[in-house]
Amino acid sequence: MTLSVSRMKLSNQNSMNDELQQLESELKKVESSNLEYLPEYGYSPKAEIIQLIKEDISDVKKEINKRLKLHASGISSGYTEKSLEEERTSLCLMQGLARYC
Repeated sequence: MTLSVSRMKLSNQNSMNDELQQLESELKKVESSNLEYLPEYGYSPKAEIIQLIKEDISDVKKEINKRLKLHASGISSGYTEKSLEEERTSLCLMQGLARYC
């Protein structure tokens, strides 16, 4: 079971990296176009398309970094920092320990 979960996470990470590569390739293609209004994008202005692709690239990079941080910290079960902090505080209280010194 753990192996399949790890493979699924790796697969999701690979698909995010693939999406990032596709967006970067698309950005290069749009930037190198000589047209100011691009028929592939419904004759939208080139500058607008570039901005939208850059926003998408930024979003994908943020998601990749978020997933890498979660994976690196071992919090792959979906815990948030807030829920972890609540759990730690609860454990200390149950044991009669001070949470902060």
